Amino acid sequence: MTVSLKTTTPSTNNFLRIFGCIFLQGKHQIQCPAIENIADKKVLITGGNAGIGSEISKALINAGAQVTSLSRGQSGNIQEDSNINSIYCDLSSSETIVMAVSKLTATFDIIICNAGIVAHNYQQTPDGLEQTFATNVFGHHLLYRLLIEKDMINKGGKIIMTTGEAYLSATDCFPNVTKYSKFEAYGGSKLGNLWQTRELVRHYPQFQSIAVHPGVIASGFGIQSKSGIGHWFRERLLISEQQGAQASLIAATQPLPQGAYWHNSKGLLTLQDEDVGSDEIKSQLLWLTLESLSRPWLPN
Repeated sequence: MTVSLKTTTPSTNNFLRIFGCIFLQGKHQIQCPAIENIADKKVLITGGNAGIGSEISKALINAGAQVTSLSRGQSGNIQEDSNINSIYCDLSSSETIVMAVSKLTATFDIIICNAGIVAHNYQQTPDGLEQTFATNVFGHHLLYRLLIEKDMINKGGKIIMTTGEAYLSATDCFPNVTKYSKFEAYGGSKLGNLWQTRELVRHYPQFQSIAVHPGVIASGFGIQSKSGIGHWFRERLLISEQQGAQASLIAATQPLPQGAYWHNSKGLLTLQDEDVGSDEIKSQLLWLTLESLSRPWLPN
């Protein structure tokens, strides 16, 4: 069984899109069809030991895949005796990314760039980058570029970027800012992830690059209130981590087209030309910035 590949063109009204993401997602959530045995597949996932990453990892392991997680830590969702291979990696640190990749021995079929943060206050990494940008955008760029340079992704392999409709709140993606807002930083990073998918298709067509919107998830990631309206919002409108894993599982196991943007409740989205996610010039400029930042860490 496969998911429907019918495409939807979303509204150009950002308010309506965000409203639909939150208030209609539970009713229209798309489940990944039963995953057939994928014992021959090797998967690399960032943040695969916690949150929706752990749900993605468990589902793929149960279907027979060999899963390696690059993570800072481990949650109770992943048992120590599970079949996941865990390697320490802090995506905000280029040095630990290079070290983590040096420990990998497999050639991978699926790369899932899942990990992400929201830095509530401005923080700068050892590389001089804003923390949210470094973790969500640059860290993943350096990771897949190292894997490509070392020929560690099989031809036809998938590179899946976790973006999100939060990108609609941004107009650009910068490695640093003069005035910090956690919402703008996170939205900008998700816009960057969408552009990364666009540029991966352009620069590395031998791989299948896909962006996914997992949904607005009750993980404590953004809304941490345990009482009051924040708690009500979380309990009534947000989806579970298991539901949030479905978009990445669909991208990993279903025959989605090259460069697809898969939405957890709308399926395949075709963005209009005026959508900021379709901005070709800014997309290319971001890629050039990421390449420049990566150069000192890539093999000569």
